Amino acid sequence: MIKKPILPKFVASFFAIALFTLASQSASATTIVILNNDQPNVGFNDPTAVSPVGNNTGTTLGQQRLNTFQFAANIWGATLNSSVTITIGASWSTTLTCSASSGTLGSTFPGNPLRDFPNAPKTGVWYTPSLANSLSGTDLNGNTPEMTMSFNANLGTANCLSGTHFYLGLDNNHGSDLDLVSVLIHEFSHGFGFQTYTNGNTGIRTGGFPTNYDFFLLDDSTGKTWDAMTDAERQTSAKNNLNLAWNGPLVTSLVPSILGTPRLHINAPSSVAGNYTVGTADFGPLLTPSGATGNIVYASPTDGCNSLTNSGAISGRIALVDRGNCNFDIKVQNAQNAGAIGVVIGNVINQNNSDPTAIINMTSVTTSIATTILIPTVSISVNDGNTLKAQLSNGLNGTELVDTTVPGGADTSGRALIYAPATFASGSSISHWDVSEFPNQLMEPNITGDLKHSVAQPLDLTISQLRDIGWSANPIGDVPFFVRQQYLDFLNRQPDSSGFAFWTSDIFNCGIDQGCAEVHRINGSAAFFLSIEFQDTGNLVYKMWKAGFGKVSGTPVAVRRTNFLRDSQTIQNSPNQIIVGQGNWQANLEANKQAFALSFVQRAGFPNQSDGPSFVNNLFANAGVTPTSAEQTAAINAFNGAGGGNAGRAAALRNVCDSASVSNALRNEAFVLMQYFGYLQRDPDAQTPADYSGFQFWLDKLNSFNGNFIAAEMVKAFLASTEYRARFGNP
Repeated sequence: MIKKPILPKFVASFFAIALFTLASQSASATTIVILNNDQPNVGFNDPTAVSPVGNNTGTTLGQQRLNTFQFAANIWGATLNSSVTITIGASWSTTLTCSASSGTLGSTFPGNPLRDFPNAPKTGVWYTPSLANSLSGTDLNGNTPEMTMSFNANLGTANCLSGTHFYLGLDNNHGSDLDLVSVLIHEFSHGFGFQTYTNGNTGIRTGGFPTNYDFFLLDDSTGKTWDAMTDAERQTSAKNNLNLAWNGPLVTSLVPSILGTPRLHINAPSSVAGNYTVGTADFGPLLTPSGATGNIVYASPTDGCNSLTNSGAISGRIALVDRGNCNFDIKVQNAQNAGAIGVVIGNVINQNNSDPTAIINMTSVTTSIATTILIPTVSISVNDGNTLKAQLSNGLNGTELVDTTVPGGADTSGRALIYAPATFASGSSISHWDVSEFPNQLMEPNITGDLKHSVAQPLDLTISQLRDIGWSANPIGDVPFFVRQQYLDFLNRQPDSSGFAFWTSDIFNCGIDQGCAEVHRINGSAAFFLSIEFQDTGNLVYKMWKAGFGKVSGTPVAVRRTNFLRDSQTIQNSPNQIIVGQGNWQANLEANKQAFALSFVQRAGFPNQSDGPSFVNNLFANAGVTPTSAEQTAAINAFNGAGGGNAGRAAALRNVCDSASVSNALRNEAFVLMQYFGYLQRDPDAQTPADYSGFQFWLDKLNSFNGNFIAAEMVKAFLASTEYRARFGNP
């Protein structure tokens, strides 16, 4: 990745003029107010006309700047829990140090620390004002902002990092510019407590007291945490490179599922099998633990700079492409257009690289191209490239993945490393994750181009760090976390990159409109139930249970959650894993449904009439449906056409379940039941008292609105429920 310049932290600055405030919407768990400290006609009040960009609808430079701040505030407001409003004083400056090659992007002061307040978890310990207020439930610092920051208004001009600008769009399509939203999310995190008030350069504590952050800084060389060290020990620890770790329990528990090492694992032939060191790209989807696996085929042309002429060989495989002659994103786009499922860029010896073992990290140049990339990309060295090219005719097969058994940026005990370079870096040392973390984390000392506007797992450790130090927080407010959870709860799988990008963008496209974002969360979540993938897997399973066995005794539903999960996962994954839109999914789905139906009709207690009419009538009766004559005839014909027996019963069952009469009659009850199975992870009667009153309430309401879940506010209610939110953290 290209490492971007980042802001020096904790430089005190305060401006007294408050001309405008903008609060996060009520949908947020915390109200965050951006306090505009700029004078008229500058900074947030700059009237320069600009065109809307990347979901930022502001038409003046000042309004676009304010919108980016609000967007970042909304991200944090949706995840942190605090009854006390957080105020962030902000301004834009033309006096921050800057030159053509380097400069200060901005400065942040997290607020004067507070200790020994009501409900403080520890006595004699400093806390940032925003956390102290949240813990105490009162505004301890009065009218003083909880943090204050100033940003460089000259960025991108001839004498201030010429050519590098703040990207003010909200869609993360920043290209080679600095994504201001990512920078802001990072900066706010320091104000919330991702920092220490202890002087890392000298080891001296502010006022002689430790910061709550210090209790989680563990020096692997001494086995001591910073709160138990002397000043001299802390001074040494601050420069103990790769030996200072975070020992907070929540972060540590998530390290194995978030951090890893990027790999190209060669599966065949055995002569070259094993792990290969790779560089990664700041465009396209992140590498996953399951990875992308396929035969590796050399692109033609080999540099991939034009449309590939061997698309027949590339389609469904991993393309090997040589570096050089055009930008990386163009190469990957051409391979993707040819049907590749991944790309390996082979390094070359040229005037800029004479090391045959070197690997490169890749960045996009053209935003319009980078945003279309949906396949993973890695790079390998010249030597490794030559090794693999020699095996192309021998069934070369590989997997691009992140190896979570070797968490990148963790110590030998699996704890995330804190940035503590041998040369102390003022404003960066101690108060960031180490730069060795992979994938890149929001709170590393350098802002990278591959950050995803997320503060939660499985992409980021930040919210877990804040929870370690005492914040009440819930990751379900984080958009990427929320979208991923819908895949897990309703499709029983990890998200595919294209679908994940679509649904996260669908919510983020609302910009700062929180009402719009709430609607898109609700509709997006409901879409998983309504999707082809769920309707032909989970919902089909429900209809089969109802048609085959009727209602579970003493309940108004056809299946218990344990049985439903087992069967929906089977039809989703056996004999093929189904991802709608990928590969030959229609044929694979049909094969899965045939295999499942054939097995299902052989279960104990399933209707086993040997004549078609009796069998079909039994199924419709169990479903509680009176079919049309055409539906009844079609099901009987399916039974007879398959030759009767188990094959005939399976064919007739499929036909009955696919009929409009059964689908329409069972739609609402299945929809309501899935709210319990998916959102609440339980049967409707798994409560006290153990009854189906809640289920019946929502079914009656949905029926009264003719299945309109929006008008019935059903999905909205489940998503907002304390029980749902409590699954992920403090509700």
